[in-house]
Amino acid sequence: MLRRMEFARLAEALGGETLAADAGGRSELAPFVLRFGTGPEVHVYPELEEGACVGAVFAVLRADAAETPRIVLRAEDALDRGGKAVGLNRELQLGDPAFDAAVYVESEAPDALVARALADPAARAAAVALVRGPAREVQLGEGRVTARLSAAQLAETSVAQALVTSLRALAAAMAVPKDMPTRGELVRRRSVGHIFVIAFAWLLTLGLAVLLRPPPVLAWGPVFGALGLGALLWLVLLVPLGLGLRGAPDSLRWFTLSAAAFLLTTPFAGMKLALWANAAFDRGPEVATRLPARVVDRSETLVLVEVDGLAAGGPATRLAVPNDRVLGTLPKAPGSLILTTRPGALGWPWLVDLRP
Repeated sequence: MLRRMEFARLAEALGGETLAADAGGRSELAPFVLRFGTGPEVHVYPELEEGACVGAVFAVLRADAAETPRIVLRAEDALDRGGKAVGLNRELQLGDPAFDAAVYVESEAPDALVARALADPAARAAAVALVRGPAREVQLGEGRVTARLSAAQLAETSVAQALVTSLRALAAAMAVPKDMPTRGELVRRRSVGHIFVIAFAWLLTLGLAVLLRPPPVLAWGPVFGALGLGALLWLVLLVPLGLGLRGAPDSLRWFTLSAAAFLLTTPFAGMKLALWANAAFDRGPEVATRLPARVVDRSETLVLVEVDGLAAGGPATRLAVPNDRVLGTLPKAPGSLILTTRPGALGWPWLVDLRP
């Protein structure tokens, strides 16, 4: 982090002119402007966190771009290349090998208009210098061209000077097409149907995972098997998810976030669905058996019992039985209980009811 006086020294080292002092006498953290004989000026704003400067935003104002949507230029990484390789991400290619290899372009604006904004080779060269050098990301549009430096980078005046030079070159060479749609127009044109479908699907899996109450099975093996089916359901769900999200520059990022959200719900929803189907489609006979059992605990919704003899030669089996499957009133120390079971449509024996 930079101390307050260090930010003030940065302004002095760059030849900055203070714009306005902060309230409370904190003039050492006031933003400043860098003016030049010709070309655009650069405004520098401190980025504060708990009273300390953790970075600075360098901005070149472009009044003619006040209503244009954002164009984000950032260093292309392996994740971006992977997204394009699997067909999720779609990125504009400008036919400039150095630019296309180094810079990843994100924007909701039409590709043709973004290409015109960056048509000047000087703009592309400046963008490459920025993302390969001091700034990992540059934003164009919304009335300005901006880049950020961290506090560690600001400690070296030469780094800030290099960024200012490239940022001014980019701002001067960037074009603003007259027919570039505004941010509001792009919002109105944006397709959001797939977002509602994905949100509905996630809420459905959440509801199944939380609300569905299949009858208890008589061993842990079927539970783990059903959870495996739920994980398989999650993998199957990734296919339509990818198809619905593909085609944007940031598709891989949204696909990853959505897949993570579904991972929290889908395996458990699939597990409960499998256990429910095991009971709902069971056509096997009911078998009532009296076995030694002990009541371990009770709650308003469940009775926890330990039953001997469910697994031949095995240890006692602990079952959490919903109260609606308990017939009659269980004594505190029953000694034995009658368990009515069925074999299960998927071969997973399950509990129909429990009685004294």
